[in-house]
Amino acid sequence: MPRYNKLSKKDKDKLLIALCEAISSVKDSQEAAKLLTDLLSPAEIEIIAKRLEIAKLLTQGKTYSDIRDRIKAGFSTIARVNTWLNLAGEGFRIAISRARKETSDTSMEEKLNPYSWYNIGRRYPTRVWPLLAIERFLEVANKNEKSKLVKILESMKDKKNILTKEANREFFERFNN
Repeated sequence: MPRYNKLSKKDKDKLLIALCEAISSVKDSQEAAKLLTDLLSPAEIEIIAKRLEIAKLLTQGKTYSDIRDRIKAGFSTIARVNTWLNLAGEGFRIAISRARKETSDTSMEEKLNPYSWYNIGRRYPTRVWPLLAIERFLEVANKNEKSKLVKILESMKDKKNILTKEANREFFERFNN
């Protein structure tokens, strides 16, 4: 009777590469959450999340006791993650350095609203923000405010003609001398 639970090294490597490609194909944290919930059990997800948080806290110089109190993990788990960090740990360090820094002032409601400034900032490059702000201002401004804005924008056109590359270079050289 054949044994189906034993894979060759070549087959294991192929599966690992396929897994890595699947993980690297996700575009954002929502897709990552969907992938992880399909691949892993809730207990496995919690174990992996704890390990990552332990690695983060260890790199921040936290003590085993602090980590145990915060994460509710055993000393052996913390020691194992610490050993992995010290022996290699490159994957942990990459994930920790690239992890998004959550801002406490952004509510979940704002994150879920596609028209919030939080999501507009994520969707559009910074060069588009002034245009979006001006368009929004024009929607809510009264006639007097709109005329003031038009005058400001017209004066900016004059600045473009005055502030040429040569004029900027000259100003920069005067400033540095």
